[in-house]
Amino acid sequence: MDEPHDDQDFRQPVEPHHVTAVRHLLGSHEPSPRTVAEGRARLLAEAAATATVSGLEPVRRRRHGRRGRRVGIGLSLAAAAAVAVLVPMGLSGSGTSIAPRTGTSVPATTELTARQVLLAAAVAVEKAPASGDYWRIAMVDQSTLTDPTRSYVIEIKQSREEWLTERPGLQSWRVRQYLGAKPATPRDEEAWRAAGAPTSWRYPEDMKKEQFAAPPPGESLEAAAGERIAERLRGRWRGTAGDLVWDLITWQEARAIPGDPGKLRTYLEQYVRRQVAHPDSGMDVEKEMPQLLRAVCIRMITSLPVSPEARASAYRILASLPGIRAEGEITDPLGRRGQALVYREEAEPGLFTEIRFVVDPGTGLPLAEMRTNVAKGADGRPVEIPSSTSYQAIGWTDERPEPPAHRD
Repeated sequence: MDEPHDDQDFRQPVEPHHVTAVRHLLGSHEPSPRTVAEGRARLLAEAAATATVSGLEPVRRRRHGRRGRRVGIGLSLAAAAAVAVLVPMGLSGSGTSIAPRTGTSVPATTELTARQVLLAAAVAVEKAPASGDYWRIAMVDQSTLTDPTRSYVIEIKQSREEWLTERPGLQSWRVRQYLGAKPATPRDEEAWRAAGAPTSWRYPEDMKKEQFAAPPPGESLEAAAGERIAERLRGRWRGTAGDLVWDLITWQEARAIPGDPGKLRTYLEQYVRRQVAHPDSGMDVEKEMPQLLRAVCIRMITSLPVSPEARASAYRILASLPGIRAEGEITDPLGRRGQALVYREEAEPGLFTEIRFVVDPGTGLPLAEMRTNVAKGADGRPVEIPSSTSYQAIGWTDERPEPPAHRD
């Protein structure tokens, strides 16, 4: 069942420096003395252990390609939720690296609703840096597909980085690397070994479309990883700030995206109508508007160099939309802990994809988008076909990219 949402909270953004607003963010009731005491204890334990539940670490600003030193945040989700009336949540530093780290973390026992997770993330992300030499996104894409005989499932990984800039004299880059393929589970590995442990797979021309993420018909899939490849962004991508689901936008357009939640919603609704409301689309745009808004808000949060206020407002719009539920704390594909927000998309009539949007509400950073489709194996059994995008870095930085020698 969808969680109820409060339009009034959407229209009046939470200000992080207002104690009453932060209290409202995580519930209208006053925390009990026990909750406050436990929260202080968790916070102190986290600070002593220099560990985080999610494993997020900000990167200090560096010039001319020097690598930044990582500093732990030291605030778990459990502590953040329990002492939110005492400690405002936020980020420090410039570009933000999202990386797993070792250490002792305090289990998060506080169960948050989807609305609370999203509004907490909104408060935190407003503290993010608003400018830098480069807008950097680094991610790992993971997908699965059946082998050509449909006897087992193969897991594929690749990494992507985008370094976008509008500064004179600087070059925008995209760097990618194929990270290899392997059987997805121990059961799949057994079937792979029984098939002779192939190190490449060639897919027939008539492979059915239900094979999600399959390579082009007639091409091969290799088990071995490839080398890093750099691409200078040219053509339509040169001078752009990224894409908003359907179209590339300029830096000027990105800066013009409103930071106020109400104005942003109006802007995004108008953008959606311009992009998809045409006679041939076959879509009832107004009926599908909540789902379309969800898509553009998530793209803003994970990809676009908009202002911190606009990114926070995207979270607040998500908090006002139906169809999103909290699943609690989970581990993302890179081994980090975060809060999972679950919703469904209809890929085809009667065929749904379940998506888990994993967020660290203590920093406002998205960790991953995890999708699950279902296909049929050769034996007729249902086969889950998961895919994911895990975010390693999102934000502004003064570092310089170090593109490999291999260029497209």
